[in-house]
Amino acid sequence: MLDTIAPFLAFLFLVVGAVLLYDGLSTSDLMQTAKMIGGATFISLGFVTLWFGVKNWWKSRTLYKEARNE
Repeated sequence: MLDTIAPFLAFLFLVVGAVLLYDGLSTSDLMQTAKMIGGATFISLGFVTLWFGVKNWWKSRTLYKEARNE
């Protein structure tokens, strides 16, 4: 189930992070710093989620292929 949710969550985190970064650039106050940190955090979380999703997909694909050949 996590293999089907991981791409959606990664996309969601990346979009939210991009929106926060874009919105943080347009203001110049204390909220700008908070939006920039939040946006960078969501972007990082999106990339990590995407990486683990691809890694797990690749591992399951390889194991399935090996089990099929035996």
